[in-house]
Amino acid sequence: MNTDLYRVFYITAIEKNFSKAAKRLFITQPSVSHSIKQLENELGIQLFTRTSKGVLLTKEGEVLFDYLKQAFDLIDNAEQKIMEMKNLQRGSVTIGGSDSTCKHYLLPYVQSFQKLYPEIEIKLQHGSTPQILDKLEAGLIDIGIIHLPANQSNASITDFLSINSTFVVGKRFQHLTGEQLSLSDIQAYPIISFSEASSSRKFLNQLFLKQNLEIKPDIEIGSVELLIECAKIGMGIAFVTKELVLKELAEQQLFEVDIDEIIEKRKIGLATKKDTSLSLAADKFLSHLLA
Repeated sequence: MNTDLYRVFYITAIEKNFSKAAKRLFITQPSVSHSIKQLENELGIQLFTRTSKGVLLTKEGEVLFDYLKQAFDLIDNAEQKIMEMKNLQRGSVTIGGSDSTCKHYLLPYVQSFQKLYPEIEIKLQHGSTPQILDKLEAGLIDIGIIHLPANQSNASITDFLSINSTFVVGKRFQHLTGEQLSLSDIQAYPIISFSEASSSRKFLNQLFLKQNLEIKPDIEIGSVELLIECAKIGMGIAFVTKELVLKELAEQQLFEVDIDEIIEKRKIGLATKKDTSLSLAADKFLSHLLA
């Protein structure tokens, strides 16, 4: 199918004049005549009848025009949508992360991005780091916010934030904050931690393994909010991300426990699917996160 011939026919049918069609198409009038004749020969029908003022469609030409109008309208609409996406007037971004990560680290970026590009739709999906990487591989999300390190050969990972981990207690165990404790000292008290599959728990396990100790939390929690509440009411010593309890520490609802072990900073990364191009909207949001 020669789409150029059909476009010449379509514009000529609208203008009802070869000269006007030639101007609109930025070609010569003989080129218009030649294209129409070529299309008529290929289809084996007459498309126009000449009049003193120009040309009129034949019955067969009217049928062809009706179908081409639908096709060219679809093309025009597609070009319009693409232009809107290019100008970030349309599009969507799907981001995956844990509830606490989204709440404390992602939402401020979402808010500032929406002020800049209010027409872009932001979608969020929940999951642990392994779940987020699975969703990324399946194409369900554009960007994943994950705890590092993460072994994933099909993802491109960029460092995003550094976070600090610490042990905290409520008023019941406030007396523990007056001295420096060892990890073995902490084992003598109830320990509150995230579940076994979480990145935070794995990090805690590694911290104790360095001292040849095994950690067995008495309370396993699925959300940071519940973990904080358990610590506040005195259920034990909680292992948390310090940045998530700054308010509670400042208000003395929680107290930091000093230990004789250096706790390395943890990193949060941004994951995208390797060898896959992001949409314009997703790429702009990723740049916004890294700015």
